[in-house]
Amino acid sequence: MNLQEIELKIKKFEDIKKIVLSMKSVASMNVQSSQHYIENVRFYGEKVAEAISDMLGYFPQLILPFRKGKTCTVVFGSDQGLCGLFNNKVAEKVKGFAGDELFIVIGKKLKEVFPFKPFKSFKSPISFDSIYSSASELISVISELFISEEIAGVNLVYNEFRGIGSYEPVERGVIPFEVERKRIFEFPPIVDMKPEQILSNLIIEYIYVHIYRAYLESFLSENSVRLMNMNNASRSIDKKLEFLSIERNYYRQEMITGEIEDSISSYKTLVKKGS
Repeated sequence: MNLQEIELKIKKFEDIKKIVLSMKSVASMNVQSSQHYIENVRFYGEKVAEAISDMLGYFPQLILPFRKGKTCTVVFGSDQGLCGLFNNKVAEKVKGFAGDELFIVIGKKLKEVFPFKPFKSFKSPISFDSIYSSASELISVISELFISEEIAGVNLVYNEFRGIGSYEPVERGVIPFEVERKRIFEFPPIVDMKPEQILSNLIIEYIYVHIYRAYLESFLSENSVRLMNMNNASRSIDKKLEFLSIERNYYRQEMITGEIEDSISSYKTLVKKGS
């Protein structure tokens, strides 16, 4: 390898590093914007479930309006690569499911490795701010399927965030769900709405918060893995650039040494001719 080839390689790796740093910056921003909310969303989901449990305890005549039938399984992945086995793990999670289930796939990259033909597919959110609209769109589709009685249940499969670069594929049933029916209270609270309407609103909130959480968990897991991978790639490129710089300096020193030797040789020749 000559000096020109080394210079070209250095330029190539510097260009790659700019791309890596740009992707790292985006992933870092996505992680920072969403990591703060994950515990709050998890906590809120627990509180909604507790509220449903309380309603069933206060008003024992209430029943959960669920029926038997086909299940819709929503599987959350990504549209972008460079996040390792992120999509493969959730795809592997559903391989044992029945093939006649109705599947909705979130993410183009996940769709490429998905073991079943999906009923519908959606893009995964590209930013924290787009999660709300993505969740609303999905809920609209699920509601239509549920109202038309095409489905009677909803499962969610996604990668749950466990820390930077760490996640675990999980399956959670959203419809139907089971909550603890607490003891019957002797004096139920006074409410301005019918208990059935309150329970219905709580169930809708329960469904929404779990779908929103699935989007958020998946989004945070994906970007934390990509951030870790970009950090590793950046360090690897820095090491390669350091090695190439040393090699470039060596070749430059060889050229300078050669030029000095040529100059000395020419000087000696001129001195001999002059004498």
